[in-house]
Amino acid sequence: MWEGRTNINLSDSSWTAEIRIPFSQLRYNQENTDGIWGLHVRRIIRKNNEVQNWSLIPIKNNGHVFSFGEMHGMTDLPKPRGVEILPHVMTKYLHEPQIANSPFQKGSRWGVSGGLDAKAAINDFTLDLTINPDYGQVELDPSVMNLSAYEVFYDEKRPFFLEGKHILEFDNDEDSRMFYSRRIGAMPSYRPLDIDNVNNFASTPTYIPIIGALKLTGTNRNGVTIGLLESVTARTTSRVMRNGHFDREITEPLTNYTVARVQKNWEGNTLLGGMITSVNRNLDKAHLKDAMVENAFTTGIDFTQYFADRLYYIDAKGMFSSLHGSQQALLNTKMNATHYFHRESGARYLNLNPTDNTLQGTGGYVKVGKKGNAQWNFSETFNWSSPGFDLNNVGYLRESDFQSNESEVVFRKTDPWGPFRFSGINLTQKNVWNYGGKSINNDVAVRWRSLSIKRRFEMDIKETFSWNTVDSRRLRGGPDMRYNSNLETNVAFSTDRAKKTVFKLDYNGRHFLDQETGYNEIRPSMIFRLGNHVLMTGQLNYAWNKDDLQYVSTISASESWGDKPSYVMGRMKQETYGLTLKLQMNVTPDISIQYYGSPFTSIAKYDRFKLAADTQSPRYSDRFSAFANNEISYDKGIYSVDRGGNTMTFKDPNFSFNEFQSNLVARWEYLPGSTIYFVWAHNRSNQDDIYQPGWGNNLDRMFGMSAVNTFMMKINYWFNL
Repeated sequence: MWEGRTNINLSDSSWTAEIRIPFSQLRYNQENTDGIWGLHVRRIIRKNNEVQNWSLIPIKNNGHVFSFGEMHGMTDLPKPRGVEILPHVMTKYLHEPQIANSPFQKGSRWGVSGGLDAKAAINDFTLDLTINPDYGQVELDPSVMNLSAYEVFYDEKRPFFLEGKHILEFDNDEDSRMFYSRRIGAMPSYRPLDIDNVNNFASTPTYIPIIGALKLTGTNRNGVTIGLLESVTARTTSRVMRNGHFDREITEPLTNYTVARVQKNWEGNTLLGGMITSVNRNLDKAHLKDAMVENAFTTGIDFTQYFADRLYYIDAKGMFSSLHGSQQALLNTKMNATHYFHRESGARYLNLNPTDNTLQGTGGYVKVGKKGNAQWNFSETFNWSSPGFDLNNVGYLRESDFQSNESEVVFRKTDPWGPFRFSGINLTQKNVWNYGGKSINNDVAVRWRSLSIKRRFEMDIKETFSWNTVDSRRLRGGPDMRYNSNLETNVAFSTDRAKKTVFKLDYNGRHFLDQETGYNEIRPSMIFRLGNHVLMTGQLNYAWNKDDLQYVSTISASESWGDKPSYVMGRMKQETYGLTLKLQMNVTPDISIQYYGSPFTSIAKYDRFKLAADTQSPRYSDRFSAFANNEISYDKGIYSVDRGGNTMTFKDPNFSFNEFQSNLVARWEYLPGSTIYFVWAHNRSNQDDIYQPGWGNNLDRMFGMSAVNTFMMKINYWFNL
C-alpha cells in the first residue's frame, strides 16, 4: 500500500479503505483502447482464519484468475515512466583465524565496493538490472550434514532473483528444474590442488562476483508471458604459494547465463509455452577445460489444456539437454552422482565412452486427471529422465536414469464435516524403473489432511510403504544396493496460525523391516508475536539415525583383494542436533532489526564393518560379508583388514561436526526507497575425525572454536525518474 486511509462506520458496521497507488508503480500499456483493467481485492483476517474477496470467488471454483473483477474507464492514462535507479556503496571488514606461515590468512582484511540496481517499466513488462550486486544482508543457509551422494538443494533468498521468480519456473518435479538461480554467483567449482596449510597455501575462496544481470518479466494484454534473464559472472582467481613459490590460479572462468521463458494463455483454458537456457564458459586454461563443461544448453516445451469448465486437464512438459566440452569434463559429468555411468548395474545399457565430447538426454512428464474443488479427484502421471539428461549447469537435477508412473485418487471435503472445516484423503501408488528395464521401487501411500473447526488445528499425516527398493547411488558407482521393505512416516501438526503463539511439530521417519536401519527426525517449533512489532520463531531439530549398511569407503582394484574395487560399509549411529532462532523487530515503520542464529551439531559412530557382496540378493545377510574381529585392527585413525594374507586399509569414518552461524541486520529507510544496512555475520565451523557424544560436550567445543566475523555497512539511494 503506497498511501491509504480507512474509515469505520459503526452505525451500519461498514469498513472502507481508500488506497492511492502511483502510476509509476504499475506496469501497463498506455494504448488501452477498451479502458478495461482486471482488478482483484483480497482481505485476510488472520484472527478469524478468514479471507474476503472482491470479486467473489466461490469456494468450489476451479481456478481463481478468470473470476477476477474488472475496472472500467482506464483511458487517457499518463505515459508510463517507472524508471528507478538504486546505486549502492558498501564497506566490509572481515576478521578470520590466522593460519601459521600463510601469506594470505593474516587475520583481517578490508574491502570497499559499489554497484547499482535499476528498474524500468516497458509497457506491460518490467526490466530489472543489477551491476555488481552484494547480498550480505540476506538470511544465511541452514547447516546440514550430507552423507548421501547427492547435492544439497538450497532455497533462493536474493531479492533480484526472487522477484518474478514464478515466471522463470519450469519444473519437472521437486528434484528437477530447468532454472536454479543459486547456480549464478555460487562458490567456485575448482579448488587449487595439494593445499595442506603446512608448506602449501591458498587464499580463502569467496562467492563468484556477478558482474551484471538483466531480467525482463511480465504479461501483456494478449495473454503472453515473457521472462528473460541474462547474467555474466566474473573470472575468479586464487592466490597460491607452494613451497615458497607464489602463483595465481583461475578457479572460475568468465561465464554467461541465459534463461528465456515464454507462455501463451488462451482464456485460462489452454496454455502453451517453452523455455531455453544456455551456459557458456570461457575456458582458456587446461585445468578448467578438464574440470568444467564449456557449453550447456537446455530447451523445454510445456502444454496444459483444461476441459469441462476447468475440471479435467492434460498437463505435459518435455525437456532436452545438450552438454559440450572436453573429453575429461564430460567423463567427470558422467561419473558424478546424478548419472554414475560407470556403475556395475548400468554396464549393459549405459555407454561411459571416455572419448565423448557431448552428452545429451531428455526428461519430462505427461499428466492427466481431474482437479479443482470437486469432492473426488484423480490423476495419472508418467515421468522420465534419460541417463544422459543433465540440468545442473543452470538448473537442478538430483538423479537421472528413471521412468515412473504414479496414480492418485483424492477425496476432499471443503464443507464443514463433523469436527473438520476441511479434510481430505489422498491414495497414491507409484512404480519406478531404470532405463535398463529394472524395477527400482514400488510404493503405496495414504495421506490425511484436515483443519479442525473449534481450535483450527492443522494435521497432515502421510504413510508410505515401499518394496522392491534399489539404490543405485549408495555405493558411489558400485553395484546397486537392495533394501528391505520399509515404512516412511511424515507428520505435520500446527495450532491456530492466527494466534499470537503458534506451535508446530514435524516428524519424518523411515524404518526398514527385518533390517537394523531406521531414520528419524523431529522438528518442534514455536512462533511468538509480541505486540504488533516483534516476531520471534524458534525451531529445534533432532535426528537419530541407524544404518547397518552405511557407505564408508571405496577400495581401488589395485589395493583390494580381487581384480575389481571393493566397497566398505559399516553400521552407523548418527545423532544431529540443531536450534534455529529468528527475530524480526520493527522499531518504527522505517527501522527494523533482524537476527538469525543457529548452532548445529552432527556426530556419528561406525562399527561392524563389512564388504559389499551380493548386494541385490533377496536375502539380507547375503548382501555383505562382515569382517571378523581377528581380521580387523585399528591404529592412529586407520583400519587395517587382513584376510588370507591380503591387507586393505580405510580411514576411520567417525566424525563430530559443529557449526554456529548467526546474522544480525539493522535496516534504516532514511528516505523513501533509500536504505542503510548494518550487518554482522558470525560463523564458526569445524569437523573432527573423532566421535564426541552428546550435544553438551559439542556445544562447549563449538564456542571454543575460532570464528569468522564479518562487519558490513551498505547504503543505497533511490532515484525515481
